Amino acid sequence: MLSEEKSSSSSSSSFSSTLIVHLFVVGFHHKKGHQIEYSYPLLSEPHDDQWSNIASLALPDGAHNRDKDLIYFHIPSNTKQTLFGIAAYRQIDAHSLINKDADVTRNSIQKSVCLILRQPLYGNVSEELELITEKYFEGKDFNKTDLFQEFVDNINKNPPEFDLKYFSARDLVKQYRRKTLILFKLILLQKKVLFMLSPIENLVKTILTLVSLIPELICNGLNECTLIGEKSNIETLINLHENEDIVFDRNDEKQQIDFDNIKLKTIKIDEDDISTTSNDIQQEQEQDTTKTNIIKRATSITSKLTDTFNRLTTTPTTATTTTNTSNIILNYSVDLTHLDQFHFPIQLFNQNNLLHPYLSLNNLDLLNNSNVNSYVIGASNGLFRQQNNIDIIINDQDEDFLIQSTLLKSQLQLTTADLRFTQLFEDSDNGIKSEEEIRRLFLNYFLSLLAVAQTPNDEAMNDFNSTFVQSFQMTEAFRLWQLKGPYPHFDQIIPRHPQAGQLNVTDVKLRVSHVLDDTETGRKLKGAFEDTSQFMGEKSRAATKVLGQAKNSLFSSVIGTINHGKQWLAKPPQSPSEQE
Repeated sequence: MLSEEKSSSSSSSSFSSTLIVHLFVVGFHHKKGHQIEYSYPLLSEPHDDQWSNIASLALPDGAHNRDKDLIYFHIPSNTKQTLFGIAAYRQIDAHSLINKDADVTRNSIQKSVCLILRQPLYGNVSEELELITEKYFEGKDFNKTDLFQEFVDNINKNPPEFDLKYFSARDLVKQYRRKTLILFKLILLQKKVLFMLSPIENLVKTILTLVSLIPELICNGLNECTLIGEKSNIETLINLHENEDIVFDRNDEKQQIDFDNIKLKTIKIDEDDISTTSNDIQQEQEQDTTKTNIIKRATSITSKLTDTFNRLTTTPTTATTTTNTSNIILNYSVDLTHLDQFHFPIQLFNQNNLLHPYLSLNNLDLLNNSNVNSYVIGASNGLFRQQNNIDIIINDQDEDFLIQSTLLKSQLQLTTADLRFTQLFEDSDNGIKSEEEIRRLFLNYFLSLLAVAQTPNDEAMNDFNSTFVQSFQMTEAFRLWQLKGPYPHFDQIIPRHPQAGQLNVTDVKLRVSHVLDDTETGRKLKGAFEDTSQFMGEKSRAATKVLGQAKNSLFSSVIGTINHGKQWLAKPPQSPSEQE
């Protein structure tokens, strides 16, 4: 039930342009379910449609299993803009309350203090929100809500500025290692992606940190990330003529592309063709073999693999002439304060291309909306992963990403240059490099990719994975970014992979390591090797023990026979009368 507190008309009008739109206290009633118990400023009843799902988002699915959590979520506003929600959840023992309402019948109470913001200042505000939530719960009297009004007014008077320090790229790399680059490339393809991680704080921070690796995307590129409307025709957006082709006029003297004279050919997208193509892509079905068969296979090739590794580790590095990969980094520098010259952010999350760090079960139908082209969604309810139209699922209970099609698996396959690039995440002590360095690496990678996608050549495309580059070129985000050109300063960027170079012995080791560590088949094979080694070791020890026992038994038998012979020989000869 909403608080009876009244907001003056002047106070209501003052919130029309402030950072915080509303503060809510959301609780769970044993009969009514999720409900908004308090708001500042006061909401009118009945609630507007835009607030209808806030209670279920602020109290996430399975919240009763945790004492605290932090949730970030997005909702559309009536003005066709995205609003950004932060909820600090707590659960306490109901018997500890000083002033307990009569309808509190359960042993525990779950509540969230929730803020609705006009800007995605998640980390900046969440720290203060958690502090005020702790103070609210420590009071043990939920009727005392005076502290919230002062809290909201103070933030609105002195709003913080956006800061990337609340999104730790270093922690992301520490968690996913090489796979961080796979996730980065995945986001650029505008696919239907589902994250299922726990707790919710880890889920939302993982998603938003990944998104933050793309320049300017969080602070300036999420205004439409919750909007769903009729599918727009990309031809109308680009507004090109039927007979124009892609033409790159090259200045032979400078060997540079003249972006002023680029023309794009209209690309027609037939939904029937898309449906037919998707139906033709057969889903890869991997059948697990039994442990016995794997061990047999592993036993037969163990010696060969051992020989291969020995040759790799003993081959002199002088055998292959190549450039030191640690030094193959693009020979340009970009002033991070002037990225606006490239018209970033790239529009990955505009209308019908959704970003929801967290969705509750009430929003399950959104995944099957026919107008939605792509999404990146976080969820905690298992029913989400049962939907049929998801391209990939990232689940903390699975070692591998669950990729639904062989085509997407091919597009996300890391190349040799990609594997070299992931080695740059680590410093000389095999630790993760600094936050600033990790972001600089991903910026270089992203800018290089854009340069290659704009001026394609086979060698550069192969270094990024040609199927990935071709798919990226077909995304709505890349084509709209091209439309905003030309970019006069983009010729500073060399159209090649940051880690392009000749193949060498180290690359082979990287590939073998990647296969064994980062693929299901590789891990099974690696496990089989370990099982085989353990099995052979145990058999060897058992054989040694049996041989030892046999040796001791035989030795004892021989000694016994000898002693018996000695005793027989020591006896005096018997007379004939004694023998009778």
